[in-house]
Amino acid sequence: MKSSTLIIILLLALCAAMYFLGKRNGTTALKATVINNQQLITQIAELSSLNVSGSTSVKLSNAGNNSSWWENFKDYLAENTLQVTVPYHAKFGVDMKQGKVGISENDSAVILTFPPVKMLSFQLELDKLETMNQTGLFSRTTIADMKRAEQEMYVSAKRQLENNTGYQEKAKQHMAEILTGYYKPLGYKVICKFTQQ
Repeated sequence: MKSSTLIIILLLALCAAMYFLGKRNGTTALKATVINNQQLITQIAELSSLNVSGSTSVKLSNAGNNSSWWENFKDYLAENTLQVTVPYHAKFGVDMKQGKVGISENDSAVILTFPPVKMLSFQLELDKLETMNQTGLFSRTTIADMKRAEQEMYVSAKRQLENNTGYQEKAKQHMAEILTGYYKPLGYKVICKFTQQ
């Protein structure tokens, strides 16, 4: 009877040890796989970029600004006014080729450190270009005028968007929301940090 009790106690102790050992090792392996999967985090960051669209316009004109009879007569003969409007698409996010993602964790949070958010791409939809031109009797709008207008639009719109902190903040929030959704089932809070440019 003593030996059967001893065997039962030893079996129970062995089962308890296997249970706690399996629980501890299984949890650690799961955390390591989920937390340290940098390639997956990189792919999610690339997919979570913010797309924006709008339109930009430019007006080129040699028309006079005052309404004197001489300016009106000169405009009647030689005015060349061109206004061009074009839709654009831009993408804001993290350039994963330019930096690395830092991943650290504590008991309840995952801290992800990304390169700075910036405009990744900018495109004018020239196939949807709209123009308005007004010319005098001895003047006309040329292809060179159109090219100059397109270049001015591209440069000014790109500069405006690159410095648009509102879109950069929206892109950061967008990334944080997607990554929070990814880690939520695991019970982790996500803290996204972005380095400065």
